[in-house]
Amino acid sequence: MRIRFQPYGVRAEAEAGATILQVAQQAGVELEAVCGGRGTCGKCRVIARGPLGPMTEREQDALSPTEVEQGYRLACQAVALGDVDVVIPEESRLSRVSILSAGASEEIELDPWVRRIPLRLSAATLEDQLPDLENVQRAAEATLGHRLVLTLGALQQLPSALRQDGGQLTLIQVDDEVVMAHAGAGPERLLGVAFDIGTTTIVGYLLDLETGEQLAVSSRLNPQTRYGDDVVSRIAHAGTPEGLRALQQAVLGAMQAIIAADTAEIGAAPRDVLAVVAVGNTTMHHLLLGIDPTALAQAPYVPVATPALRLRACELPLDVYPDAAIWLLPNIAGWVGADTVGVILSSRLYQQDELGLAIDIGTNGEMALGSRERLLTCSTAAGPAFEGAQISCGMRAADGAIDRVEIDHDVHWHTIGEAQPRGVCGSGLVDLVAGMLKSGVLHPSGRIEAPETLIEAGRPKLARRIVGEGRSRQLLLVEPNDGAGGRGLTITQRDVRELQLAKGAIRAGIEILLRELGASADDVRVVYLAGAFGNYISPESALTIGLMPSLPNARLVPIGNAAGTGARMALLSRAELENATRILEHVRYLELSGRPDFQAHFAEAMLF
Repeated sequence: MRIRFQPYGVRAEAEAGATILQVAQQAGVELEAVCGGRGTCGKCRVIARGPLGPMTEREQDALSPTEVEQGYRLACQAVALGDVDVVIPEESRLSRVSILSAGASEEIELDPWVRRIPLRLSAATLEDQLPDLENVQRAAEATLGHRLVLTLGALQQLPSALRQDGGQLTLIQVDDEVVMAHAGAGPERLLGVAFDIGTTTIVGYLLDLETGEQLAVSSRLNPQTRYGDDVVSRIAHAGTPEGLRALQQAVLGAMQAIIAADTAEIGAAPRDVLAVVAVGNTTMHHLLLGIDPTALAQAPYVPVATPALRLRACELPLDVYPDAAIWLLPNIAGWVGADTVGVILSSRLYQQDELGLAIDIGTNGEMALGSRERLLTCSTAAGPAFEGAQISCGMRAADGAIDRVEIDHDVHWHTIGEAQPRGVCGSGLVDLVAGMLKSGVLHPSGRIEAPETLIEAGRPKLARRIVGEGRSRQLLLVEPNDGAGGRGLTITQRDVRELQLAKGAIRAGIEILLRELGASADDVRVVYLAGAFGNYISPESALTIGLMPSLPNARLVPIGNAAGTGARMALLSRAELENATRILEHVRYLELSGRPDFQAHFAEAMLF
């Protein structure tokens, strides 16, 4: 069968029984598929003409009668039975995502674990037939006071390098191994890349390992999102060897593309990269290594490995210098990974005398509370709502996403890229619900008020935006004429409940950490806001909806992509790399799922 995708002009062949989404993914046509193809998010709407399988119950729930009449189907549910023409409407296309790459600057002392070793060697003679390796070892002992370990690659380069420049030789040592033998002064620059591998986005920073200068930075949407926006969907997809391999290849491909873009920007090549440090949550760690993550989704949620791991690039494989070292910073637990270690490292939370709280909300929500004396962490399943998943008109922070909302007598919004609104991202959702609370559209219980209540309160314009009755009430955010593709945007009662679940879990997690530490909200002196949470979500709106408890004595410090900053620190400094590994000894993880006190705090924290 042949499937044609418009407006891209892509034609693809399909086997019998394949869904439109499966064919699109195989053909490289990207579609919004937040739920990973389970039919629960309703985001993969397409207009399909041709022989198709019958409409499923999930399609009937997600699509309006008008949409069905127009030929809309859910790509993950519609099965092709013959040649099909598919039109991907604008709201279902993946667009450029706004990715946070900047982090708070952190002054560190350069202590590179990749370094040059210049040597001058005497030539062997008939009287002293000194083998090349022994020649190197004698010079190293005289210069450094110890012998060296050379990889096979370095040994293969040694005879040519030794004889090119009158015995002037430069060895490149990575950790405790010499990985390169180079004639003369060696490479112009020693390059390394630090990666923050997020569930939604991947950022790679190219650094000069000798000066500490950041030379380039590139980012990509994590291509694993085609298998679902959340880690649980990806863990399920990794349940077969083929699925696990596809997820690993997807993340490796994105990392390779970032390395190629970064090195090309400075006129270098991927093979010039000698070191890599990567952070990510525990699921991303396992998928990168091709390790089955199934146990992470099953009690007691045990990871395969938590210590920091060192690999050779050729083992992964990653197309940089074959003997380049790849360090994966340690995971703390099944649901708190190396990205949180990066946040703790870059914020110096583990070294401080005062009590501090670090919050990093992406697709998942991780928190760390403590000081040099004691440090606790936990994770809550809160992220999908803030990433736009599970929200009827939710989307990632891409062009056309509503990122700011104000409500007075009416509703006012702003979109990323000044484009027509396609949906609402996390910052816009928090602003919106905060505005609904302040304006009286939303009761503190989370119930959308009836139009009559708003008319009595003197807010007729807002009253006209309320449609539906009871639990089916919705707030019309964007009129159809103003939305992309002529589609209006509404926030439903269910959407509000999803946000309540998300913010309630985060709030309850913070309160449990305080209780376990024997501290009160008054004791917290600093709150580090990491990632998109700290940079795009309005702190005022976050406090309005009760995302955090009131912390009257704490200063709020946005620290940007702190996980990426931690990875860069570990790349530039052996001491910081060792600090990252020691954080694992300093921190204790709290598993919240089985705690009765968490359930009690959660139920209360859901209220606005």
